[in-house]
Amino acid sequence: MTADAPDLKPEGPKESRSFGRLGIRRTQLLKNLQHFVVAAELGSFHKAADRLAIVQSALSRRIGELEAQLGGRLFEREPTGVRLTLAGEALLEDASRILREVDLAIRRFDLIDSGQVSLLRVGFNGAAMMFAPIPDGLQAFRSANPTVELRLTPMLSEQAFQALVAGTIDLALAYELGYPHSLKSRQLVLDDLALALPEHHPLAANSGLGVEDLDGADFIGMDLAQSGLMAEKVAQALHSSGVAIRVLMETGSTEATLSLVAAGLGIAFVNRSQAGRHPPNVVIRDVTGFSVPLPLKLFWRAEIETPVLLRFVETLAGQFEATG
Repeated sequence: MTADAPDLKPEGPKESRSFGRLGIRRTQLLKNLQHFVVAAELGSFHKAADRLAIVQSALSRRIGELEAQLGGRLFEREPTGVRLTLAGEALLEDASRILREVDLAIRRFDLIDSGQVSLLRVGFNGAAMMFAPIPDGLQAFRSANPTVELRLTPMLSEQAFQALVAGTIDLALAYELGYPHSLKSRQLVLDDLALALPEHHPLAANSGLGVEDLDGADFIGMDLAQSGLMAEKVAQALHSSGVAIRVLMETGSTEATLSLVAAGLGIAFVNRSQAGRHPPNVVIRDVTGFSVPLPLKLFWRAEIETPVLLRFVETLAGQFEATG
């Protein structure tokens, strides 16, 4: 071999070659997405080219490349401009979200790299906020960490687990419901379910309410699409006690449930932590022989564990420990 012979390297495994092609295709597609979004929002290649400060022929070429990469048409060309195809409308929604996330990632990197701020995205169960140590802990964390941006998003526990897996939040303040996961966690407190009744309901006057008293009662249940694991736990606890109830309607939030109970439309199970924070014409009763323990925990993925995240966990846990 001569000294100037090319340095030939063997091709890698098929998976590596496939990933390389995928990476190139992804890079080309992202390059053209912004042009597509601007053209779609303005409905005109001419206006979009002006907005992007390029000539219209260059924009048309970019859109053509994108259509070729995807293998379908994005626009219908019309005399007055362009109109999205059905596939184009679907892509516009996804592309706009992708570009927002890219912009957010760049902004987040710049802020963290410059030492100005770090971001902590927390999904929280609304019922959990009824525990006084939670708002106190949030305030304490903000005071001690003024350069950390807290982004709080309310979501049910099952939604929070899915958001963690998808990477759209960093921490979840949620109830352990048996959702399969390999997340790290820190328990804060143990909650349970209690019964919410209209104050004039026949069972409301019974301070020694037993699970057998609920047999045949009209209930406001939990939305199976959003709280299927919780509903399953309730159904199992009732079934093991030999009790059958009638579910008249379903709701997706504690607030809506308590409003329906207050209107006299049925009774419902709610978190015991709601006691004292319910409508005035609703009473909360414990039910002897019925229990669905609900550990309230902070969950996070081990691979994104940071000092900021751990400070947040320790701050909230410390608030619960201080209040016993």
